[in-house]
Amino acid sequence: MPIEIKELHIKAVISDEKKTEVTGTVSAEEITKIRKELTKEITEKVIRILHQKNER
Repeated sequence: MPIEIKELHIKAVISDEKKTEVTGTVSAEEITKIRKELTKEITEKVIRILHQKNER
């Protein structure tokens, strides 16, 4: 049975769990790495939520 998603709400919460002071510049490699990690984490959470809604 196909699933149709009419709306998708993405909510991000940023917390100050790790307070670190950043000085200087960030390299392009580091930015790419952070983007990939963030995308992976968000995708996993969205999939987890979709599975939870599917089980109901």
